[in-house]
Amino acid sequence: MTPPNVYTYNDFRAYLADWQAWKQAVDPTFSKSEFSRRLGLPRTRSFLNDVLGGKTVTSNFIDRFVQVMELSRDDAQFFRSLVKFNQASSPLERELCYEQLIQLNRSPRAVLERGTWDYYKDWHHAALRCALEVVDWDGEAPAALGRRLTPRFTAGEVKGSFELLKRLELVARSEAGFWKPTHKVLSTGDGVRDERVLQHQLQCLELTSRAMLADLPPGARDTSSLFLSVSEEAEDLLRKRLSHFRAELRSIVHKDTHPATRVLHLGLHLIPLLSQETSP
Repeated sequence: MTPPNVYTYNDFRAYLADWQAWKQAVDPTFSKSEFSRRLGLPRTRSFLNDVLGGKTVTSNFIDRFVQVMELSRDDAQFFRSLVKFNQASSPLERELCYEQLIQLNRSPRAVLERGTWDYYKDWHHAALRCALEVVDWDGEAPAALGRRLTPRFTAGEVKGSFELLKRLELVARSEAGFWKPTHKVLSTGDGVRDERVLQHQLQCLELTSRAMLADLPPGARDTSSLFLSVSEEAEDLLRKRLSHFRAELRSIVHKDTHPATRVLHLGLHLIPLLSQETSP
């Protein structure tokens, strides 16, 4: 039985409650009263309940929680930021704390090893992996599954992508007998330059252009384009915001506890249009 993952929480009180329940499950003596005692409050049995009920936690007690729960340095840093975020007294403070949480969140992606990057050679692989999260598919009737995707997959395309996903262990058969993804979110890591990844991104741009021309229901597409004239400092800020936004998207997917019912393709691009050369 593993402890709860602090990075999957947006409420530190929910995390404390789950952590204490987990701790007591593996150590029956670790009651809420014992938790309070280890926090340095041997005569106060209600402290944890008070905190879970909304009592403000001071910086001193944040440090005590970190010590008692034996959080790692990174987990402790995220926990401290989460407490500050939940207890922020102004919109500005809350926004600043939220930015910190996005930067510190370590959990929402599984980084693929370079040896598995054949996954990026064809966009069909990624689309099928996500579709299997939504569709209960036992590996039979690939043509029927292909007809449910937009653009449609041929039976051969379904079979080919499925075989690669199995080989890379990116899907596994569930207890119910259906093939499901082994990770919610995948990534190559930041700053990667590889021909397979480049081709994947080019395919995604083509997929976007095809979707723009497709006959989709009203409201199915959400698109926008901006042309901007900004300073170097503003460009740096835009790039940081995009990085934070990508992290936030991964976090949303990672924390989604509802059954998946949609498969979406989202692209973000920031491309320079003017050379920085000063000579004519």
